[in-house]
Amino acid sequence: MKKGVFYFIFLLIVSLGLFFWIFMKNRSFDSAYGQEVDISGELSGLTTSPLPGYSSKYAVVADGEEINAEQFEADTYAVIMVNNDTKECLAAHNVHKRIYPASMTKLMTGIVVCDAIEQGKLSLDEVIELDHNISFDANLSVVQSNLSKGCKISVRNLLTALMLSSYNDYAIILAERIGGSVEGFADLMNAKAKEIGATGTHFANPHGLDDLDHYTTAYDMYLIVNEASNHEILHEIDQYRSYTYSWTDANGESWDDTATATNYYLNDEATLPSNISILAWKTGTTTGAGNCLAMKVKINDSTYTMMVADSVSKTDLYAKYSILFNLAN
Repeated sequence: MKKGVFYFIFLLIVSLGLFFWIFMKNRSFDSAYGQEVDISGELSGLTTSPLPGYSSKYAVVADGEEINAEQFEADTYAVIMVNNDTKECLAAHNVHKRIYPASMTKLMTGIVVCDAIEQGKLSLDEVIELDHNISFDANLSVVQSNLSKGCKISVRNLLTALMLSSYNDYAIILAERIGGSVEGFADLMNAKAKEIGATGTHFANPHGLDDLDHYTTAYDMYLIVNEASNHEILHEIDQYRSYTYSWTDANGESWDDTATATNYYLNDEATLPSNISILAWKTGTTTGAGNCLAMKVKINDSTYTMMVADSVSKTDLYAKYSILFNLAN
């Protein structure tokens, strides 16, 4: 009788201990999904509070840590630069605070597209026919192609022009093909974000136009850029300065277009130091996000992942990148 009571108490203690261990472990990885976004303060792209979860608790940059931030804190929403070989962070400013990602979003769009291709669900040579016209808010300045209902274009051309010229309608075409709808594709984007540990991120669309429910962090962009660089298709696209391709309209007539890289280092509007090569990148510009650039580069014999969300101008954005390059050198 006494032995039975002893075993019951022992099992109860073990069970309670296991319950609290699982509970505390899961709390450490609490997702930021579903939280209300508070866009406030002088910098409209920046929130006032850091996020819970994986990104702030287990990141290579501690929550609230500022590193070499004095040259960034006055006029940037967020900055990060990490040496991927040593995991040393060379620059950090607001890395765990929410920002609008703008067209940097398309890195995750490209990742999900590549996943579908690599899993055999999609082919680069597949031709998609538009079954409806794609339009955006007339009050917004939106980069869009000339495609309309009845036009036909390959997945390869859609993905390449999406990543280079940032056509927002191409993001929707791919999203509807893979996810069935923009909402369905956003679910795939969010699942992938959680898979790679980007728990401070939530996507509402595949293109990155400002939306209160569409946000990321500098640290999460570091994770997303590194993930994008793992896909050979995206790596190949990121080496192009321009890409000429064709599509056909509803009457079967063929049209040519040239997608040009929006990255100033690739279109000769800014000079890339000779010891630096670009491995992955994506720009972004919206009212809420400011001027953004996320890149993975090789500097001498090491690789670095970095992102700047600048509140001033594109010229200032690339000036901030010069500061980051100097930190690496």
